[in-house]
Amino acid sequence: MITIQFLHESAAKELAKKLPSLEKYDYDTIDKLMRGIAKKHHITGKALHDIFVRTYRKSPDAWIKGKLDESDQTDYNNDPLMTKFIKWTASKLNLDSIPEIEFSYDTEKAQQGHHTGVHVPGEDKVWVYVANRNLVDILRTVAHELTHVHQGELGMIKPGDSYPGSPIEAQADMIAGKYIKIFGKSHPEIFQ
Repeated sequence: MITIQFLHESAAKELAKKLPSLEKYDYDTIDKLMRGIAKKHHITGKALHDIFVRTYRKSPDAWIKGKLDESDQTDYNNDPLMTKFIKWTASKLNLDSIPEIEFSYDTEKAQQGHHTGVHVPGEDKVWVYVANRNLVDILRTVAHELTHVHQGELGMIKPGDSYPGSPIEAQADMIAGKYIKIFGKSHPEIFQ
């Protein structure tokens, strides 16, 4: 089951990767691309469409038009569910204060830094990359970075502690995963 789901999600990812390279974004052009990808992955065009919507929360044509029109980007600073999650997570972590959270569509910064979230100890700010990501993944990054804020408040982070697989990172990963599961029980819409 997991292998089939992964293969189907890879079809949606292939579609997302190829959509920006189309010369036109009309129905026939997008449909032709989708039929080719669906055939390659041994699924129907409707199945590919449905998987894409589940993965990216938009139909392929709405998704690509949103990419072309930056005004269609989600404003997570004013999203009620995001606000609720941030407050809930801060409460669970017993944070002294909630830092400023910048939700960014800056793909270049994410690629150059090889990260989807950043918190610098001593700064009251968190940076979270949101482009082309599912809501649950964005929320997990928010929880991860807020855990780092809490670790900083407790004096747990020393220079050089934040490398992949370090105890500080492992704890932030574990807590973020736990909080996503708990919050998701009462908010299943995050798993779209």
